[in-house]
This record gives sequence, structure tokens and C-alpha cells, in this order.
Amino acid sequence: MEENKLVFVKKKGATKHCCHGTCNSDSRYADRPEMKDVFFIRFPQNHREPEKCARWALACSRQNFTAESIKKDTYICCRHFVGGKGPTHDHPDPIPATATKYEMERITKKPRRMVKRRLDLPSTNTAQSIIHVDDEECTKSNENKQADSACSIDTSQLDMAHVLLSLNQEACDTTQASQHYRKRSYSEAFEATCDKETQTSSVNLTLKESLSLKLENYELKKQLRNTKKEVKGDEESKPFSIDEIKDDDEKMVFYTGLTYQQFMCLWRFLGPATRNLSRISNPRKHEVTPSKAKGPKRKLSPMNELFLTLVRTRLGLLNQDLAYRFNIAVSTVNDIVTTWTQFMYLQFNRLRDAMFASRKKIKKHLPKSFRKYKNVRVILDATEFFTQAPRNYEQQGNLYSSYKNHCTCKVLIGITPSGAISFVSDVYEGSISDKDIFKKSGILNKLNEGDLVMVDRGFNIRELLLKKGADIVIPPFLGDRSNLTPNEEAQTRVIAKLRIHVERVIERMKKFKILKKIVPLNTMPTFSQTVFVVACLVNFQKPIVK
Repeated sequence: MEENKLVFVKKKGATKHCCHGTCNSDSRYADRPEMKDVFFIRFPQNHREPEKCARWALACSRQNFTAESIKKDTYICCRHFVGGKGPTHDHPDPIPATATKYEMERITKKPRRMVKRRLDLPSTNTAQSIIHVDDEECTKSNENKQADSACSIDTSQLDMAHVLLSLNQEACDTTQASQHYRKRSYSEAFEATCDKETQTSSVNLTLKESLSLKLENYELKKQLRNTKKEVKGDEESKPFSIDEIKDDDEKMVFYTGLTYQQFMCLWRFLGPATRNLSRISNPRKHEVTPSKAKGPKRKLSPMNELFLTLVRTRLGLLNQDLAYRFNIAVSTVNDIVTTWTQFMYLQFNRLRDAMFASRKKIKKHLPKSFRKYKNVRVILDATEFFTQAPRNYEQQGNLYSSYKNHCTCKVLIGITPSGAISFVSDVYEGSISDKDIFKKSGILNKLNEGDLVMVDRGFNIRELLLKKGADIVIPPFLGDRSNLTPNEEAQTRVIAKLRIHVERVIERMKKFKILKKIVPLNTMPTFSQTVFVVACLVNFQKPIVK
């Protein structure tokens, strides 16, 4: 008790010096900033508290400073204790003057709070396995009446003893509890709880019911946790597939650009070859179906592989993202997208000539707004896609577009008056002019005598068309004049109103995010195929002109 009695001296006039290490705290200079809130504590006396006095003297770490050196006017300031407020119950001694950084952290570290662990409550069967009953001991106890009455306890009371022992285990130490359970018998367990004769049967019944309900509640909670884990595991392992969104056209359009009905039209168009595809990185020879091929079974069905390719084309997601969504490897995603893009290009490319419809078919489905230009066979416009800037300055100059102020590649797009894409050129360098791309694209060979081609002012191709017997529909030029005539202004408005459809179609194409990204130079050789596939996918959508 004397050790806990601390004397804090604030006597006026007494000069106090701190004896801890190299500390220079002095009560005479209390007005200094470093002496703010500093008070002095008298050293414990050697003849009263020798052990405490020796510990404090050792902590001061001064040469030739021992317990015998302590006098009644020996002091230490509060700054050398944990917290800087003098000795406390947890830290009664000063911090050693020679303590290192790591020793300081260990000394000042707060002790961990004891965590009371709750043992899982076992079921009735588990409780029976914990309690060990010695059959020989029970047989010997039958010789005396007291033991005989204890062994004659009915089964319901024994069950209650099991539960009580299980509950008692939560409050006791695990080792002591296990030793205690081995020494007790059924009768002792019951007598420990129901040894009073005054306890009525109604109280026993209530106790048994509450304990049985607790056991039942524990078992049900355990089953619920296991069920949640199983459901969570199933959700995490279930890959993304078309079956999840096929009933929602809004989601189908978001992920693929097509409704489910349009998707199935595309699937039927691609034909039975979809079930017999060989991936580019792992070609299969002479196989009937992928399921009969050698090697590991494919995780995705052919329809889901097509769905994955459309998701990649529509949203432009990274291969890593698609690998997580479909629960497959990143390399597999790349193989699937490359294979199906090539496959769709081959299937669509067979219809390239048929896509450029004849004038007779166009007139059959000609919209009312084109009655003034009945012989229009195609509406043309060029569009550009950003590319990486090459290191080669010559190639960089060829790709640079003065219109976009960026390196681009250019494609010529042609549509019918009804809004269907009928012509897609190959990809050319961004510096090419509209007239040159018209000549190199090969569309001139598809035109016949009497055809009309509707273009913008940048396509100065009238001379080329006149050689084929065709003509051009183009807004009138202003030239050296200051204003257009009223008839020319009206003609300009009509042509612009009709020509806007090709820009709307190009806008539909660029909603496929694969075309919105900057095209890497290493994919330029196959980018023409990607643009053509996207154009054909747009044709599966609803017509743009009603």
C-alpha cells in the first residue's frame, strides 16, 4: 500500500533538480517554455522502499548513482514517465534513460485487452460424446441405494444434464472443463443443478424447454450459415451468359447492340458451322463437334462464345474484364474474339456483292422522301478512326489527317436510300482525299449507266461518274458569288435532309466502342475486317429510314 502512495511536491521556494540521465529540468526556471506543465516527484527513500528506490536509481542511468545516493531532496520530473504525467498504476517506474527507440515502443505500447472467446455450443449428440460414463462404476453403484436412485433418473433428466454440462463449458477454461467433465457422471451432473427438493416439476420443465430451444436455435443458425456459403459460392462461380439477359431487350442492346430476336437471326445466318469452329491458336482437325475433340472441354457454348465476341465489340471491354465475367482465361478470351471475328467476316464477305443492291430492288423499297431522286443508288460519305502515331515520320505523315489533327485511318461508307449499309471500303491512310478513296475503293465498278450517287461537297467525282454514264447529286457550290439563288438554297436543304441518313448510320457504327478506341498499329491489317463486321451487324438492327 505504501508503494502506491505518491508524494507530489509543489513547495514554493524549494529548488528541485531532475536527476534522470542528462535532464536539466530546474524549478528555478519554471517560466521557460520547456518547463510548462512540468512538476517534480520525490524519490522513494532507500530505508522505506529499497526495491523501488533501486529501480528508479537504475533507470536514471547516471554514473555512481545508486540507492545509497538518494537523499530526501532528490527529485525526478514527470516527463520521464509513460504519458509524461508521473507514475501510474500500469507504469509506476520511470523510463530508463538509455532506452532505445524499440524499447520505448515496447514500454509505451498499451497491453492487449483480454478477448473472451465464446466456445461453440455443441448439439445433444456432441454433448453425449463429451461426457464419459464408466459402466463398471455405474454397476458398483447399484449396490447402495443412493447410487441406485441416481442411476434410475429418467432419460429426459439425463438429456438435460448433457445440455447443462455443455453450457457450463462456455464459462470455464477449456482444460479445466474437460477434466471436470471426465470426473462427473450422469447423476452428479443432474444433482449439481437439481439438488434442491423444493424445486418443482414445472420449473424443471421450463428449464428443459429453454435449453432444447437454445440447442435447436444453434443448429438452425449453423445450417443457415452453411446454406449462405453454398449460395454465395454458386453465385461467384456462375459465369456471365446470354441466358441471364435474353429476356430483357434493353440489356441485350446494351451488351451486344442487338435484341435477342436480332441475335438469333444472326446466329441462324452464321449457320451450322458455328458448332464446328476451330480456334486460331488451337486448330482442330477432322472433328465433328467440339465436344468430341481431344483436349479439355470448352467452358463456353458456341452461342456464348458469339455473345462474348459481341460484348467485346459493342462495349470495348478489356480481355481481363471479360475473363472475370465469363470465368475463363485471358488467353481464351483473345482466341474466342479473334476466331469469331474472322468467322463472321468470312460469312459476311460472301454477301459483299449482294449487299450493293440493284436499282430495281432499291426502287421497290424507296422511301417517299426520295421520290425526287428515284435513281439514287448509293449515298456516300467517308469517316475516320483514330490510330496510334507511328515512329516512322513518313508513315506518320501518311496517317496524319489535317481535318482531325490526329493520325487516322479512313473508310468509305455507302448506304441505300432505305438506310441499309451497301458498301464498305477497305481502311486507308488518313491523309487520303475523298476523291482518291472513291477511286481506290472500287465502288466505281459497281455503278451502272443512269445511276445517281449522292455525296457531300468534298467529293469532286463528277468526271469519273460521267465516264460510266452515271451522275452525281451534290449540293450547289457558291463559287465566286456572295449568295446562293433561292432554288439552290432549297436544293441544298433537300439534299442535306436526305444525306443525313448516312451520317446517322456511321453514328450507329461508332456506338460499337471497339471503333471508338485508338487503333493500335499492330491491328491495322485486320481493322478492315472489324469495320466490315460492325457494318454488317448494324444491318441487323432496325432500319434507320421508315
